[in-house]
Amino acid sequence: MKTFLSFLILILAINLQAQEETVKKIRERYAQVNDEDAGYQTHFLELNTMQAAIGLQTTKIAFRYIAFQSDPEEDPYKLDYILAKISIDYNISDGMEYHTEYLFDENQNLIFYYRKAEGQWENYSYRYYFSKDKLIKVIIKSINEMGLKLDYTDTDNFKAKDLNYAKECRLNAKKYLDFFRQMTDIEYIDK
Repeated sequence: MKTFLSFLILILAINLQAQEETVKKIRERYAQVNDEDAGYQTHFLELNTMQAAIGLQTTKIAFRYIAFQSDPEEDPYKLDYILAKISIDYNISDGMEYHTEYLFDENQNLIFYYRKAEGQWENYSYRYYFSKDKLIKVIIKSINEMGLKLDYTDTDNFKAKDLNYAKECRLNAKKYLDFFRQMTDIEYIDK
């Protein structure tokens, strides 16, 4: 029994170390994509919508990507794109600011999701780490309107709400990725 328990602890330690190595690589990718000298380009989209009871809501979306010639012999001007990161910023009147990020690996798989809210009604940050489309780590920091803090980190037994939120993040990332592909195609219409 003692040998089995030691073996189980060893397996858990190896899994945790592998998970932390994956998180470290995600953080390195994040730094690389945000490096201004790394060769990434950015498409910006700004939406201004007059919302009832809120006023003007501005949403700014930045698509950070690498572009390269898809087939220089066929068409030297035709590009292919690899999306690396999406940043979304929007406000709800003057009282709340939201910032969201989706980070992708070289194969355009979601590997990191970040959301931050600051303002009158709520203050929080969510960090969700993914590996091979599977949630591997969650970091939540929150302060409610009464000043109570809720901070937790999880790497194994995720709460149902975190699993559901992670699923929603993956679905939203796919929608943004599909939109980016359409946006880059539209760029070449009438050219």
